[in-house]
Amino acid sequence: MKQVAVHQVDAFAEAIFGGNPAGVVSDANHLTDLEMQNIAREMNLSETAFVVTPTTKDADIHFRFFTPTQEIPFCGHATVGALFQLAALNLFSLGKPGENKVRVETGAGVLPATITNTTGISEITFGAPNVEMMPYRLQGAAFAEAFGVPSELLKSNATVLLDKKLNYIYIPTTSLDMLGKQTFNFDHIRKQFGNEKIIAFALYTNETFSKDSTIHARGLAPNVGIDEDPFTGSIQAGLVAAAKQNGYIDTAQEQIITEQGNFIGRPGKAKVAHNITTNEFTVTASAAPVFSSTWRI
Repeated sequence: MKQVAVHQVDAFAEAIFGGNPAGVVSDANHLTDLEMQNIAREMNLSETAFVVTPTTKDADIHFRFFTPTQEIPFCGHATVGALFQLAALNLFSLGKPGENKVRVETGAGVLPATITNTTGISEITFGAPNVEMMPYRLQGAAFAEAFGVPSELLKSNATVLLDKKLNYIYIPTTSLDMLGKQTFNFDHIRKQFGNEKIIAFALYTNETFSKDSTIHARGLAPNVGIDEDPFTGSIQAGLVAAAKQNGYIDTAQEQIITEQGNFIGRPGKAKVAHNITTNEFTVTASAAPVFSSTWRI
């Protein structure tokens, strides 16, 4: 019998019941792939992060991410949740006061991260994977028909974009009101886009709930078992890139606040920094602890 330390953290939130809940297994080196998948299924959250030994000398820690049905290369909110929990446990010396830097190996590459601990609050900043945008094969009314939404939802003079690196689709919409009222036929989406293995769909508008925010998004991932995600950390860099390409954000703007989850009762926020010289993105957020437990499997 194995003992497993399992935690739940609400990422991209400053208090419990907001943002996106993530599972965290703080030491998974003794677990098999099947055991990790079973734990993720039992947690029944969109993703659970498993902390294991890195496979490269270029990383300090290694995160593996499992949905209830499969392993995926990268998950932003589970990265925030895992780093927050490691800091709370002061593992890898990440709980020290001030800035603590760490290199995180993921299926999308080795990402730099910083945990800043001040006055008892941990703020997580991670480098987002590179964005490789291209126009998606379907646009406008053709995309709307395939996706199962009215063509009026899509902004007619904007481009539906595909991030080739993560296989995410970014969909510009006309208004916050229409985006909030939209319902989705997830079985239809799985049927239409499952063969392409599209992992996430981000529908976005530059109308927001908060006056401090720049972009509002809804994130869907039905092909990996998550119909609607409260806050999707991995879409944030692509969201900003797509919004800039479609004129929703000034291309020179380097500090952007994104929001997500309001329409499903779990509002969350992130600060996205875009270095327009290097075209690199970082995502900063906080989190709230929910529970910690020990399982025997």
